[in-house]
Amino acid sequence: MTSIDPALERRRVRFALRAFRNDARMSQPEVAEHLDWSPSKVIRIEGGSVGVSVTDLRALLDLYGVTDATIRRDLEQATRESRRPPWWHRFRDVVSPPFAVFLGLEGAASELSAFDPTLVPGLLQTEAYTRALLSKLPPERTDAIVRLRAERQRRLLRETAAEPRLRFLLDEAALRRAVGGAATMREQLGRLKSDAALAHVELSVVPFARGAYPVLREGSIALTFQSGDDVLFVEGPNGALTTRDDQTAVDEFLTKFEASRKEAVSGDEAIAFIDEVLGQYPS
Repeated sequence: MTSIDPALERRRVRFALRAFRNDARMSQPEVAEHLDWSPSKVIRIEGGSVGVSVTDLRALLDLYGVTDATIRRDLEQATRESRRPPWWHRFRDVVSPPFAVFLGLEGAASELSAFDPTLVPGLLQTEAYTRALLSKLPPERTDAIVRLRAERQRRLLRETAAEPRLRFLLDEAALRRAVGGAATMREQLGRLKSDAALAHVELSVVPFARGAYPVLREGSIALTFQSGDDVLFVEGPNGALTTRDDQTAVDEFLTKFEASRKEAVSGDEAIAFIDEVLGQYPS
């Protein structure tokens, strides 16, 4: 597993505070009144739009009657950790707020389940494929995105990795769409085959011949955690990710994901399918 990101620590603290408030049978306005805060401050802390200081954390724990020294110490340490720069900080110029949340969580998830109907997922892209997709951007921005993607791949696609388990579901369109020319596609398809051979990676492809299938719409990624509180990221028309911090939404996506996998080819069949597509691009 990769090192814990500050975003994950912030998330752990806010979930704990929300649980303690519920245990204390207090509403957010009641908490604000007791601490002489605005109600919006409590809402922002529990919603994750702002962090909590150690001083405010202690005030909340006192109010909720949390006296366990180990719990208090762990949450104080997590609060401090949540304020340090994340690993992707040097790429902040090309990281949107929703993507920042995603980057903070993906390495700590126990499983990542991603569907893409049109393109090879970023974690599986070669540099040439990525550069072809970003050819209209300024060179310096493209370079930064390429370096960021390479770092994500280094962190998550190591041969010795056990977590997160990476499950990718692609539409045949993602393999057939010629991005960057024949040489780029040969390299990219070969890369898919090598990544699919990793023990913690599962690659499935839904052929055109299977027709419609449950998850066929927009690209989505679900991050699931051993502790629960899973997250769904949905890709919109402009490519931006929308965070769905909603267990019901995650469960609905995963149900459709599993049903769609039954329509897909996986394992050796997926490799054979990729080889068939490679026939489009003779060397």
